[in-house]
Amino acid sequence: MNLTTTTRSLVAAVALAGGVLGFAAATAQAAPATATAVAHEEDGPEPVELNELGLPDLVED
Repeated sequence: MNLTTTTRSLVAAVALAGGVLGFAAATAQAAPATATAVAHEEDGPEPVELNELGLPDLVED
């Protein structure tokens, strides 16, 4: 094994490791965003009831 083959092998290993880590990071970032979006759609503000004048009814029934 000469120096050129060793250098090429090292560069290939670093590139492969970087690709795997980049893919893992992208997958990890995508999962929480999806879970957050689902929770956000379910947890919305409650609708405001209006009184006879069309103003928000702030008195609890």
